[in-house]
Amino acid sequence: MTSSATPALPLSVNVELLFREAGDDLGDRIRAAADHGIRTVEIWSHSDKDLDTVEKALDATGSSLHTSLVEGRLTLADASTHPAFLDHVRAAAETAARLNCTRIVTGSGVGLPYMKRAVQHGIVVEALKAGAEIAAEHGVSILLENLNTRVDHPGTLFDTTAECLAAVREVDSPGLALLYDAYHSLQMGETPEDVLSAPGTMDLVSHVQIADLPDRSEPGTGSVDWAGLLSGLRGLGYAGPIGLEYLPTTGTVEGLGHIEGVVRAL
Repeated sequence: MTSSATPALPLSVNVELLFREAGDDLGDRIRAAADHGIRTVEIWSHSDKDLDTVEKALDATGSSLHTSLVEGRLTLADASTHPAFLDHVRAAAETAARLNCTRIVTGSGVGLPYMKRAVQHGIVVEALKAGAEIAAEHGVSILLENLNTRVDHPGTLFDTTAECLAAVREVDSPGLALLYDAYHSLQMGETPEDVLSAPGTMDLVSHVQIADLPDRSEPGTGSVDWAGLLSGLRGLGYAGPIGLEYLPTTGTVEGLGHIEGVVRAL
């Protein structure tokens, strides 16, 4: 960043999407992010990565890996998928622990049209309970992410923040928390004040990710008032990194300018 002051809400960058100018090597992207002053990064999958390269880049730059994914988009409302899901959780947790990453991200998968929603919810919660136990054994947490059904993920069962929060409360484990994705929430017509202001709710939020509407582009290119939204999140008690997971329309550094200015001003 252009200022040496630590922002009220630090930024985290998904290096699958950002700093691609540094090349295909994720280690080089991590180094480029660190050169820019951002030392918290995120990735998606792990099984297709050169983990030695990632680990060396994290160590060399003093960066931290904040999130990675539980691989596989399984339909957790179908109990027959649970053994495979738990295998994916175990693999993700082991990799995360190796890289000193404490958060692995999943969604609910799609819903089943032939089964009542409440029944499906209960089956998903059972998978998350078992997964949370595995995650906690490795010192990590599963982050359950809300995914919108209006634009990006049609058919997803847990497409509202409320349903994700209900599942986190039911599991009631340090191995499960919420990833509040503001982009997906806003696409569903929600606001942080609508869904996160109830007492105790922010205690369940482990991470926040953002992108602008309507096209999931960099903040400042769309319709969202980022100063207002991030001030609101801060006022609700969130103090962690803001994860940048968007589809850039310009160079990474140029595209970061707006959101860096916003967080500096908070």
